[in-house]
Amino acid sequence: MRNVIFTDILRAQKKKSLIICGIILAVITIGIALFIKLVPEFGENAGGYYESLCAGAVNFFMPLLIGIPIFSTIYTDDFRSRSMQIAIGRGVSRTKMMLARFLETLILLIELHLVFSVIMVICGVIDGADGAQIWGCIGNLWSGSIRMTVFMSLALLFVYWTQNPTTGLVFYIIFAASVLDTIFALVDMIPVLSENNIELSKFFPGSACSQFVQAIADGDVLHSFTWGIGVIIGYIVLPIVISIQIFKRKELEF
Repeated sequence: MRNVIFTDILRAQKKKSLIICGIILAVITIGIALFIKLVPEFGENAGGYYESLCAGAVNFFMPLLIGIPIFSTIYTDDFRSRSMQIAIGRGVSRTKMMLARFLETLILLIELHLVFSVIMVICGVIDGADGAQIWGCIGNLWSGSIRMTVFMSLALLFVYWTQNPTTGLVFYIIFAASVLDTIFALVDMIPVLSENNIELSKFFPGSACSQFVQAIADGDVLHSFTWGIGVIIGYIVLPIVISIQIFKRKELEF
């Protein structure tokens, strides 16, 4: 399996869609830094503006510009080429194949986030950001990776249930575009909940990730641990386990 994973990672790294989207995101990051550097009005607090604008860019663009190409490269290409079907036909268990694909996703996410961490540090230094502001940028970047991992894990339920990666990609985009967060926020407006100050929406995927990251930023060890366990088990491990069980019970249709 190690050779399979290594080969798939090398193939994915050469995908034009992933390279192009990575370049676009890098240009956006560098463009923000240059814009702040060249506009005099930002001079007094250039580092603060850089941190704020980078946070907005990361939260909006990265799940789409990085998540979609990775998802397509790992899952759409896999189903299209029938490589999973061939491997399963040769005796490789479905569980191993599914875990290998998810591991490949994580490796690509980590690689790209390491690259953009370096870019953000360089741009932050150019703009005169202090250590705390640069760490804030990196923190926002890696909190985005947590959200992307959660959204991909949830999307896998639809990939293996329908045996159609396009369905999973559609749901990933819905998660990444915060469509469901907006809908879930309406739940809190139900009278019986609002009158008792009960916020159920904070337990849903996007908000739960935000609560986890905020607890880390606040140095709240207890809440960091509890939210972290909830996010990892509830929105990463559990969806993968359910996806494996669903796929095991289905006849191969792709």
